[in-house]
Amino acid sequence: MWEGIDQRRFPRAQYQCVVNLRQPGGGSALSATTENIGMGGVCVLLEKGLDIFSSVELDLNLDDGKGPLHVKGTIVWVVRRRELRKGPSFDTGLEFADLSAEDKARIEAVLDKANPGKKS
Repeated sequence: MWEGIDQRRFPRAQYQCVVNLRQPGGGSALSATTENIGMGGVCVLLEKGLDIFSSVELDLNLDDGKGPLHVKGTIVWVVRRRELRKGPSFDTGLEFADLSAEDKARIEAVLDKANPGKKS
C-alpha cells in the first residue's frame, strides 16, 4: 500500500470488502477490494486510473449481514503502483458524499469491529 503523508480528517481501519464503482454516464462498473475504510471514505486498488475530482457511485458490501451500502463519492487522489509482473494498478482514494445517518452507523460499526477498543 502507498505510504504517503496521511492528511485524512477521519481515521481509517484496515478492512477488506468488495466495492463496485461506477462513474455517472460511464460504462460498466469496476469491481475492487477496499484496502481501508473510514467515516470519510475508502481506498481501493484499481486496474485503471480515474480522473481526480470525478464523481462516482459506490456499492460497498460491508459483510455486516445487510445489503450493499449505496453511496456517492468523489475521487480525491490516485497513485500509480509499479508492478513488474502485472499491469499497472492505481491506489485510489474515494471520499464519501452525503452519507445518511444509517450509512454512518453501518460504517462506524465496521470500524469498531476492525479496531476494537478505539473510538472511530
